[in-house]
Amino acid sequence: MPAQKTPDLDRIEAAKRKAAFRAVEEHFDSSMRFVGIGSGSTIVYGVEAIKEHLKKSPPPPNHMNWFVPTGWNSRKVIEQAGLLPIAFDSLPGDAMLEVCFDGADEVDEELNCIKGGGACLFQEKLVACRSKKFVCIADYRKKQKRLLTNWPSIPIEVAPIAHASVLRELKLLGSPDAKLREHSLAKTGPIQTDQSFYIIDAPFKTLLSPLDIKNGSDGSGKDGQWDVEALAARIKMISGVLEVGLFHGVNGYEAQAAGQQGGQKPVAVYFGLEDGEVLVSRAQEIEK
Repeated sequence: MPAQKTPDLDRIEAAKRKAAFRAVEEHFDSSMRFVGIGSGSTIVYGVEAIKEHLKKSPPPPNHMNWFVPTGWNSRKVIEQAGLLPIAFDSLPGDAMLEVCFDGADEVDEELNCIKGGGACLFQEKLVACRSKKFVCIADYRKKQKRLLTNWPSIPIEVAPIAHASVLRELKLLGSPDAKLREHSLAKTGPIQTDQSFYIIDAPFKTLLSPLDIKNGSDGSGKDGQWDVEALAARIKMISGVLEVGLFHGVNGYEAQAAGQQGGQKPVAVYFGLEDGEVLVSRAQEIEK
């Protein structure tokens, strides 16, 4: 007899599904050509919602919807739903994704995100920054005032040859307990990403937000206290680091208004709540 889900797990999954369907309803259209599909656990429900939308509202004649995965797993989710995947590096050079749907490990009140719990952060950031808008889907546990409140660490993708020196530099930055992510079965070694890189999980003190800095806080790393943007930039400077699991800066709307391609931050986050409702945090509603 299969193990039954606990009521709490059922509630969390129901919250994710409700948030995913609301996000897709408000941001997906059958006429879209390229759509990004992330790697988070909520994305299974996002793809389900897209499939239902296309069934009810088919695309125009001779139009094809292409879905850009952020890793091997999300490609399989796309294929299993009967949708058409296209690799990121197969996109036409001038193509922009209309929207990218993805999850997050934690989201702060300014919509900065921690991502990379599933070890797909590099491709997730590539796809988000090639999209006109990144729409985030999460459950109520992920909503926090500041990053590193509940989620314990920042995922960092590193070249295998450099992992020891990156760990040393992270300790100097204030993360003495940074660790290489390994499989649960030790003899299988470190977890590898789709780029055959390693993941380091680096705990830091709860991060300040850009709003804290505007209000006079010091997030330069003194006494181990960093703000999101300063820490992301400093870690990215370490030789051997491919990408940092902090999604910050501008969102897609702001990037395009400035003549840029896309942004790391979501334009909106859909939080599925315990009571079955969906709370939407939109970038334009956040006071800067």
